[in-house]
Amino acid sequence: MIKSKYPVPKTKYLQSIGKLLPHRICQILKELGYKTWMNPNQGNGVDIKVWHNRRLVLVAEVLNWSVGSYLSEKRSRNIKNNLNQYSCPKVLIHTTLSNHEVEKFADTDIIVFKIGYQLLPKYLYNFFREKNQVQERKYDSKETREDLKMKIQTLMETIIH
Repeated sequence: MIKSKYPVPKTKYLQSIGKLLPHRICQILKELGYKTWMNPNQGNGVDIKVWHNRRLVLVAEVLNWSVGSYLSEKRSRNIKNNLNQYSCPKVLIHTTLSNHEVEKFADTDIIVFKIGYQLLPKYLYNFFREKNQVQERKYDSKETREDLKMKIQTLMETIIH
């Protein structure tokens, strides 16, 4: 019997992971009093737009990736191009990119903001726990929500003085 890399088809896995963190970030931003928009198709364009007092104050790309994920030059360029279409603060919110991957944004005015762990639905976390692959992975819970809220609040305080 061949063990699967994912507990569900890869496309479903990627969609689930790709939507979870931006969705949670938007929920938190709304709780903090911001108006948000999340890209519904995870397609072209930024993942999140944030308004405060009817003014666009932030656009973000979100990478909910696991340890060791590789950010290709093409993907890095696409992220930069998506964000640089806007004149407001631009943020790359990532989970676990290495310093080498983050350096790809050093020459830009893009804020690189690290969460520190990949956020997973509990069933996916449990799948990876059984495979002993939970390094820098956490499941979506009350604790991670509070941690994310503190981190997002800090980010917004630095952007909106």
